[in-house]
Amino acid sequence: MGQYGTPFLIMAFFVGATSASFYGWFPLYFPELFPTRMRATGQGLAYNFGRIFAAGGALIQGQLVASLGGSYARAGAIVTLVYVVGMAAIWLAPETKDKPLP
Repeated sequence: MGQYGTPFLIMAFFVGATSASFYGWFPLYFPELFPTRMRATGQGLAYNFGRIFAAGGALIQGQLVASLGGSYARAGAIVTLVYVVGMAAIWLAPETKDKPLP
């Protein structure tokens, strides 16, 4: 019980890489989406919208745990599905490669 197995460590690596990768991706992608006069505002709203979304998730997390019979593990597994939604939604984002900045 006090040791971490190999499967856990492998999954922890992938979860960490997935959840932290946006810190490197956002500064590269967002400036290309907004014209210069509104670039800072657009980047700020786009970046911080995730925090607003997370605050809503924190407020409903207790209800989710209660509806799953007190299982934090199941509630956590359901909450992590937001990354799957994000990975699917990125394919709908505009392509900015080889296009001039607005």
